[in-house]
Amino acid sequence: MARQAPLITSAGKDHLILSKQLCIFVAVIVLCGGFLFFRVEQNAVKRSMRNANHVSDTNGQLKQKNTELADAKKQLEEDEEALTKMYEKWIEDDTEDLKVTKDQIKEIQTRIAAVKASQNTHESALAEKELILAGKEDVLSDLHMQLREKNNLIKSMKKQLKQFNSTLPEMVQEMPDDDDWSW
Repeated sequence: MARQAPLITSAGKDHLILSKQLCIFVAVIVLCGGFLFFRVEQNAVKRSMRNANHVSDTNGQLKQKNTELADAKKQLEEDEEALTKMYEKWIEDDTEDLKVTKDQIKEIQTRIAAVKASQNTHESALAEKELILAGKEDVLSDLHMQLREKNNLIKSMKKQLKQFNSTLPEMVQEMPDDDDWSW
């Protein structure tokens, strides 16, 4: 093997001499490093641009959504205000209806009180009539008993007259023997 020249030699205390081979080697390393650095940086720039585009698209979509949400919020606030006014009107109408209803309730309560008073008056009149009717039923029952006794007496007299005379007066003959006619 041939002996190679040293890559670095010294030319005194303060000087170094570099060989051509070392300079080429260092230049190739620097160029390769520069090329790799440039490629890596270029890819990073592309990624950054892609991310920036993606972020700008996302930002645009977010701005659009924010605009839509702001419009929706304004619409909801307008709807809320309209509903509030409508509810206030309904409550006002209901309050008027309640006033009318309260007056009607008072009128109905007055009528109910009048009906109750009338019922009490009629109840006392009915109680008196019931007592009178009970007395009349007692009298009617007594009269019925007397009529039955009278019919029984007439029947027995008919029998006795037939036994004594064997004839009956015309008026007595026309009288039926059953108790149906007594009522």
